[in-house]
Amino acid sequence: MGVDASAGAFRRYGLFFLIALALGFAPGPDILFVFAQSLAHGCLAGVYVTLGLCTGICLHVTLAAFGAGTFLKRHPRAYKIVTLCGAVYLAYLAWGALQGARVVAVDGAAPPPLPPLRLYLRGIVMNVSNPKVILFFLSFLPQFMCPEKGRLVRQFLTLGGIFILATLLVFNVVALCGGAIAGIFAQWPSAPRFLQYFTAVVLFGLSAWIAWTTCRPTQR
Repeated sequence: MGVDASAGAFRRYGLFFLIALALGFAPGPDILFVFAQSLAHGCLAGVYVTLGLCTGICLHVTLAAFGAGTFLKRHPRAYKIVTLCGAVYLAYLAWGALQGARVVAVDGAAPPPLPPLRLYLRGIVMNVSNPKVILFFLSFLPQFMCPEKGRLVRQFLTLGGIFILATLLVFNVVALCGGAIAGIFAQWPSAPRFLQYFTAVVLFGLSAWIAWTTCRPTQR
């Protein structure tokens, strides 16, 4: 019985890991953010941002496991406020990238690299300011939980840890790809300015998309 139970848990968690990998590659704000930062600042920048995003996921999983998602469902206004704060933050980063492109256009030199701590904090703020992540975990993770297998909170946190591992793998691959593309572009004299403009466009686009999906009227 113990062997069967272990095999069942392995299959369940293994299936969840594969699904989490697939979801990680799906287009979304976080993966685009990692790619844009890797293009603009190099592979390591994407890695630091990824670590920050995964730290934010840790917080989301913990909050969802202990009922914060239910609070957001009951208070849609609070949900909108937090989401719009995330959109404003992305617009702020986009404006910074735009200003960086203008400085590059004047000086002709690439912008100085951002400190790792700032990149890490960007990832945390980017993820924490997206309450949709909590609601996602609240609706997705319970499908892989078995009440008869033990405490639900422990299972919830285990599944969250597996999701974080999958996110680390996927987003670090994205960071490597972004850094490699940035290296190719580096041979082009106008590359620093172009990459800054590209980053600004991506971040402004993400900001507008998040704001629109949050404020659009719901169809009845």
